[in-house]
Amino acid sequence: MNLTGLKYFVSVASLGSVTEAAKLAFVSESAISKTIRQLEEEIGVKLFDRQGRTIKLNQQGQVFYSYVSDSLNLLNRGINAIQASKEGLTSQINVLFTVGSPLIPVIALKMQKVLPNVSLNIHQRTTFAKDLRQFDFVISSNKVPHFTAIPLLKEDIMIGWRKNFMHGKHFLAAKDLENYIFVGESDETELQQTINKYLKEHDLKLNFKYQSDEPATVREMVVAGLGMGFIPKITWGSFFDNYDMLDIARIIPTSPQRTIYLNTPYEKLNDIQRLFSNEIANVLVDAQHN
Repeated sequence: MNLTGLKYFVSVASLGSVTEAAKLAFVSESAISKTIRQLEEEIGVKLFDRQGRTIKLNQQGQVFYSYVSDSLNLLNRGINAIQASKEGLTSQINVLFTVGSPLIPVIALKMQKVLPNVSLNIHQRTTFAKDLRQFDFVISSNKVPHFTAIPLLKEDIMIGWRKNFMHGKHFLAAKDLENYIFVGESDETELQQTINKYLKEHDLKLNFKYQSDEPATVREMVVAGLGMGFIPKITWGSFFDNYDMLDIARIIPTSPQRTIYLNTPYEKLNDIQRLFSNEIANVLVDAQHN
């Protein structure tokens, strides 16, 4: 099993096209196809379903992709680390945000001022992140097992809808939620898991007509008036575009809540990591007062 074959596999899987993968690698389509066939023969498992010129990962391929992509990411990090050390380049912090994506630009701007010589490598997708120890920090509403977990804030989760859909509503009874259409995140996301747990505890069944694994898409669809949505009060708050086009209400008698944690695999942080963690905490403290 060679590195080139694995890179071709990831490229085809990501692009969903042998033709595009060949263009990207500046090789022939036949070279890509041959390498993929050899890889499948070597591991004894078909990785793609093929129909004419269409190719997409099958179930076994999706599992294999998750491990290969993580491995290649780790390899690239290792190469970058030793090259940076050799050439005296900037340090790098790798961060996984599983929640709070609207705050990422705010955090990046803060880091630019406080740690101008540090490169911030930001990840948001958890689907293929099997080895969380590849990250220096994980911003999550879950405590990562075997990591140090620092609670940063606790926030209510509100209900939002396109402005003027319901005039002057500041509170909405939980039992009334069943009367509306909802836009939500995919069930694999942490926010939706928090919501689903709340709904189960309150014996509520909602009509999630639209669901997406992209939080930004969910926000845009709520703003567009396609349905109501759950809006984390602080970590979404006013930090995304067109927030002023929404009306927000609290669920009564109790709202769903979540705690945001800063998780790290390190027992002891170096100076740069400590500064970063302090600034993350400062950003979230500031967000609570906005």
